[in-house]
Amino acid sequence: MNDIYYRHAHRSQEEIDIVAKRFELFDVSWIPKVFKQALGLTATSWVRPDSYGTIHVIYRVAVKEQSKQFLLRANCNIPAPEIEMKLEQLIAKKVTLLDVPVNHILHVDISRKAFPFDFQIQECLPGADLEDHFNGTKDDYDRMSFALGQYVARLCEIKPVGYGRFDETEVKKGNLVGTKKSFSDYIEVCLDDDLRFIADSGIISVKAASSIRRSFGEYRPVMNILHGSLVHHDLADHNFMHVKDRITGIFDWENAVVGDPVLDLASAPTWTTHFPREGKLLEGYRSVKALPDHLGEKMRIYRLRTMIWKMVFALRAGILNEKRRQRFFDALSPFGISDYH
Repeated sequence: MNDIYYRHAHRSQEEIDIVAKRFELFDVSWIPKVFKQALGLTATSWVRPDSYGTIHVIYRVAVKEQSKQFLLRANCNIPAPEIEMKLEQLIAKKVTLLDVPVNHILHVDISRKAFPFDFQIQECLPGADLEDHFNGTKDDYDRMSFALGQYVARLCEIKPVGYGRFDETEVKKGNLVGTKKSFSDYIEVCLDDDLRFIADSGIISVKAASSIRRSFGEYRPVMNILHGSLVHHDLADHNFMHVKDRITGIFDWENAVVGDPVLDLASAPTWTTHFPREGKLLEGYRSVKALPDHLGEKMRIYRLRTMIWKMVFALRAGILNEKRRQRFFDALSPFGISDYH
């Protein structure tokens, strides 16, 4: 894996262009061949879900031999094998042991020997996508946010070596090993480039970018934790399946890192939510594990780092709107930085 902070924001322009056309580029006639070769099953029909993510070709697939359906996730025309597909399988197996609902990945192939793309086959999780298909009450949503906080605390039991994104050579061997010597080393990956890009795009001044960069240096002591643990790093409603007031599965672990669990607590509420999430998230975490020292400082700096990569992504993908812009400015506010446009 390249030395990047967050793949959605830092993938190459070539990949961004390919991803935008992924369903046009993918030949669905491969689907029966994939299922027969990988699982010995006969695919009879497939449909693209109405919620299908932003970077993969995704199909729900029915087979002749079983009544349950499966989920195929694939890429196409991506230059290098997508190691993250194997990473997600390794992580999901470990998370299953923690009383955390998770996706079950049955098969991964990133060899490109039988097919010219990388793919996963998963069991379909029960329920529906929480972002697009929630029709419950605030109490229902609060219960799920509380449970999510508990799950973040339980992930602390998985403590890989190192910090940051996972070493691809070790992932291929079945091991989870971070690539950085400290968590701040990871948090500051691509930071200078991100701030320069945002300033060049006219969102903030060069002076504001310099002030933000200094803030990360000042906060480095609270970021440098003694031991890292598994951080999902993408706890958005579109990565949960739910039934009523219960999360039935957390998926999309491809951006996971070794680090400070407060990164999950700080970044989860920055995604689109049906009701405010942070209070219940912290309550749930505290019901399992004591909240760490310097919580407020950690929440501020990690939320700002999250909004920085999201601003870069929004600008590169052409999806910047007033809501995203305001969330970025809100993350700057605690630092007294107001020199923006």
